[in-house]
Formats: sequence, C-alpha cells, structure tokens
Amino acid sequence: MRPLEDITVVDVTQALAGPLASQTLGDLGADVVKIERPGAGDLTRAYSPDYGGLSAYFVSTNRNKRSVTLDLTTEAGRAVLHDLASEADVFLHNLAPGNEEAFGADYETLSDLNDGLVYCGISGYGSNSPYTGEKSFDVILQGESGMMSVTGSEDSPARVGVSICDISAAMTAIYAITTALYHRERTGEGQRIDLALLDTSFQFLLYHVTNYFATGEAPGRMGTRHPNLMPYQAFETADAYVIVGVVSEAYWPRFCRAIGREEWIDDERYATFSDRVDNRGELDAKLEAIFAERSTEEWLTVLGEEDVPCTRLNDVADIASDPHVDARGMVEEMDHPDLGTLRAPANPVEFSTLETSADRAPPKLGEHTEEVLSELGYTETDIERLRSEGAV
Repeated sequence: MRPLEDITVVDVTQALAGPLASQTLGDLGADVVKIERPGAGDLTRAYSPDYGGLSAYFVSTNRNKRSVTLDLTTEAGRAVLHDLASEADVFLHNLAPGNEEAFGADYETLSDLNDGLVYCGISGYGSNSPYTGEKSFDVILQGESGMMSVTGSEDSPARVGVSICDISAAMTAIYAITTALYHRERTGEGQRIDLALLDTSFQFLLYHVTNYFATGEAPGRMGTRHPNLMPYQAFETADAYVIVGVVSEAYWPRFCRAIGREEWIDDERYATFSDRVDNRGELDAKLEAIFAERSTEEWLTVLGEEDVPCTRLNDVADIASDPHVDARGMVEEMDHPDLGTLRAPANPVEFSTLETSADRAPPKLGEHTEEVLSELGYTETDIERLRSEGAV
C-alpha cells in the first residue's frame, strides 16, 4: 500500500514550492487535485524547453495529479472550490497575498466548511511579518535570507544552482502537512499551517548563523570552501576538478600521504581544523599548486587508495546516467496516453513495506475537470453550465 492513499489534497499552487510538495504527497498515494486557471494554467506550463508536449519544468513537479480548470474570480468557480475543500483532507495554496479572501480560499471560510481540514498556506513572509503582503520569489529570497552572501566567489555572489528557497519550503510543507494529518488522526482536529519562505530559507543557514552568534562576525563567500573544515572543497586539476572532503581529523594524515606531504601530518600549523582554517591562505595556495600537477583520474586513484572522501565534478548528464541512480531507481518513467513516456527524478524514499509510485504522468491542462466534477456529484448539464459561464 501507499501511506497516503486515502488522503485527498486540493492543490491551488503553481511554480515550484507548492507543486513539489503536492507531487510528493501524490507519490505517497494522495489523490491530488490541481486547480489551474482556464486557458493558462500553472505559469510553468509556458517555460521552455518543451518535453513531449509539456514544459520540462512542469513535468519535474506535477506527476500524480489530476488537473481541474477553475476560474476563481467567478462565483461559480469559487462554489466548486468550496465543494472540493468540503470533501478534502488537505488544502494547499500559494496564492498571491490577498487572493485567499478574494477567491474564498481563506482558512476561516474553508475550515467552516470542513473543520478537519489541514490547511497549508505558502507565502514569502507568512501572516505576521513586517513584510506580510509582499510578493517574493526564489532569487529574491536567496538574496534576502543571507544564502547568496555565503554562495559564490569572494569577488561575486552567486545564486545557488537549484531553487533552494522554493525547495526548502516544499520540504517543510511536506513534513508539516503529514504531522498535521497524524495529529488529526489522534484528535480529529484540523490545522492551519502558515509557512513563510523566508523562514524556511533562514533555517537552512544552520551553522552559518551559529558561527555568527559565536564570533559576532558574519560569514562571507568562500567559493567551494567550508568555513569550519579544511580541506573541504573543489580543486582544479590538470584537466578538470576533484572534490575533497576531509570531514574529520582522522582523514588528515591519509590526505597528507595521498598528496605526498607526510611532513604536514606533524606540522603544528596544520594540526587541527582550527589551525588549518587559521592558515587557510598559505595552505590553499600550496594545495592548488599540488592538485594542478595531475589529472582528476590520477587524483581519484591516489586519494581513493588512502580512503580519502573524494569525487569528480559530475554534471547533470553524468549523474543522470550514474550506476547509483540506475540501481536505486531514481529516474521515474511515466506513461501518458497521449504524450508518451516522460522521465523525471523519482521519489527518493524507500520503505520496507510501503510504496511510492508515479502512476499518473503530469496532466494536460484541465485533463480531469469532468472526471473530478462528476465525482463531486455534478451532472453533465451542471458541467456544461459551468463551462458556458467560463467557470471551468
């Protein structure tokens, strides 16, 4: 069985944070009903490149969902939304500030209809911030949260290569929703979850924040380097890059032997992480010169012989075809009756007796409108009326 197969989620989200959260709930068995604007749908449907008739971006976050088109600016569309929420277990949205009330999708309205509803709203700043009501997006949050201040080279900030602020919100929403469902199972009580992307982004700074509290100094950008560990970074080799992780003091002697500098093992300048961090400037320069002398494959061999954690720098093509990804089934193939087979990263969780799956390929816009409305008790005449009114 799949753990959430008796749970219904009404998903009024688009872009990344909300869709990734609802996709994961769908992987776990929930029936996810995705509400989209007629004619346009999720804004990522328009992103290039095209993949089998859908946006590749959209494919990555929208499997295991049924698409229903609703115009929430119409009274009839809002009435359908209320019917859906009345029967649902979870209502998830990332509506623009103010639209919850305008669309009749606020917690007070929906909880009056369904007092066991788990309601999760994802926004930039939550409901009680000085910034409440302002819109925000991943790149803005990366700058605002402090992430960009510790990402990039010393000369230039960089955006984290994945949409980390959106992903942090999605991961937090998943555990918040499942926790609220567990609480409801025990008490019968629904829940309102108020999730702010600035909060979920800030929590990802972890030791950067505690380092600041400990020293009073804000950490800066260090490229691939780590503020507390050394060496723990990428080095340019004669032909590419190698990444090395001396994560405990036990690895330092092994590392020294691998690079042919056994005399450093007892060198008081490099005896501990603190010593090496304090002398990072001179040590980095020496290591950069050493690693430039050999190819990446040569370094992987000698470092591997000493059991020093290391890897080559994979690109997306490398990791997508990696034997680990294949062995762990981390690429999901989804068959759509009209669009063919689509591939995307799979759910990473392996249970002992429970399952995750990708039974539904990402839907075409409004693909399941009639199906879902029929399940709610709407007749063909009702659905035709809604269509003529522009509500669906």
